[in-house]
Amino acid sequence: MKRTAMFLTLGVLLAGCGDQADSNEPEVKEEQEAVTQEKEMEPVEIQVLKADEENGVTLENEMYQQLSAFLESNPEVGVPGDFGVHPLTLANQTEGGQAMFFLGVNRLEQPIKNIALDYTLGVDTGDGVEYVLEKERVELLEPFAGTIQPGHAIPFTVPVTPEGAEILQSITEENKVVKLENADFELEN
Repeated sequence: MKRTAMFLTLGVLLAGCGDQADSNEPEVKEEQEAVTQEKEMEPVEIQVLKADEENGVTLENEMYQQLSAFLESNPEVGVPGDFGVHPLTLANQTEGGQAMFFLGVNRLEQPIKNIALDYTLGVDTGDGVEYVLEKERVELLEPFAGTIQPGHAIPFTVPVTPEGAEILQSITEENKVVKLENADFELEN
């Protein structure tokens, strides 16, 4: 997933470095890249979890309405041409404790299911990394999550320790450490 983003960024940078005085080709490539990027970054829609749907929850549910509004106002959420995880907020759980609230975003052109990955979220302190979540195994299996359609996102939570919640308060874009490792999923035909 990181490679896809890295290659996309590298491709945009290389397209911008072409010698436009000698040829119109780089200009055409840039236009094609812009059209592709625009197509890929269309807003995604929220999808009700299979487990919620089986319990009678619909898109009219307040939480799903809020997530839908978030996605409409943040069309860049997700990784073009890939599955991505977007952290949202820390939430209190009904049974006590706290959990990190995420969106799993499918920007692939096919439905996916049975997603599993190791997720790391931390803060680079300069002396090392303090972790909110370290290689936390996340499994969004079909009986719970369903099959995530292309251009859709599903919500999920991951429990966070009180220490992790405290570390989360100091995260900024500059010191944030995020890793998705050992990701696997099934493409639906």
